[in-house]
Amino acid sequence: MIELPNTVVKTRGLLNLRSYKTDQLLEYEDKYVMYPIKEVGGVRSKYVVWILKEPKVVGIAFVKDIARKMEEEEAQRGLLVGGIRFTPAAKKEAASARVELIEGGYASFDLFQHELVPPHMIASDDEVKLVLNHFKISKTQLPRISTDDPAVRVLGAVSGQVLRIERESETSGKSYYYRLVARGS
Repeated sequence: MIELPNTVVKTRGLLNLRSYKTDQLLEYEDKYVMYPIKEVGGVRSKYVVWILKEPKVVGIAFVKDIARKMEEEEAQRGLLVGGIRFTPAAKKEAASARVELIEGGYASFDLFQHELVPPHMIASDDEVKLVLNHFKISKTQLPRISTDDPAVRVLGAVSGQVLRIERESETSGKSYYYRLVARGS
């Protein structure tokens, strides 16, 4: 049995948390590649995941390469793991190409296993409509949570989505809180 590098194991765990299934891991000279898939309600969603073997500075050319691969594979999102630093041009290109950039030394533990972190999940569109109708508010009137929040980053939520946070209380039981993911909140 081959011992997989820690970043590959952590990335697979992250994708599992996001409900993506990965059947294969391809190894190249400088990176590992995965094509995880998730199917919800007959709608298929696909990632292109590149995990760099050696941490390095990632520039715009590298991001454009993964974006081209996303087009070839008809993937909706990309994930690039392992940069020690991302250039400003690479960050800008990644945002427009739907490529998520994760530094090589990201958390080595599962954030949601910590006793002080309540369960978070991306709320479905139907659930969001139900909450907004119940409280007679618009989506923009929800409290915000930053795209830089660790839970938002782990879940891969993007600006405009709504997170449901589930909290337990001895006095009130289970409570749900909804937060609108917003850039720079």
